Amino acid sequence: PSAAPVDTAADVAAINAVRDHEMALVAAGNTDSLAAVYAADVVMMPPNEPAVTGLEAARTWAQSMFSQVTVSGRYTTSQVTVSGDWAVDRYTGSLTATPKAGGPATEEQIKGIHVLQRGTDGAWRIVQDVWNSDAPPPPPGK
Repeated sequence: PSAAPVDTAADVAAINAVRDHEMALVAAGNTDSLAAVYAADVVMMPPNEPAVTGLEAARTWAQSMFSQVTVSGRYTTSQVTVSGDWAVDRYTGSLTATPKAGGPATEEQIKGIHVLQRGTDGAWRIVQDVWNSDAPPPPPGK
């Protein structure tokens, strides 16, 4: 006999809340609460940079970014697939970075994947965060 279908609506809603919370933390420049959305062993893969491994390294990376720019953004689409205690969230969005030293803000369209795991406390957290821009890379030397 085949297994009964699993209702993952509550999981998808919880994962959507994690994604929204992540963007709120980014917009607030808040690195103190990153543990609410990222696992202790998170691996972030920002565009055009080396991978960032671990929550403390993620905080350091974010603090460096937030010291230079104010970021705002929004997710525009999301497709969540849940399998037990694991989930994949494929998303698109836009980010605007405004330099703190002055100058024009830049906006970019992004796409990415969050891999999430449900912890022993029942909370979903991002364990892999990979994103990149839709814009072509700058010419060499720029």
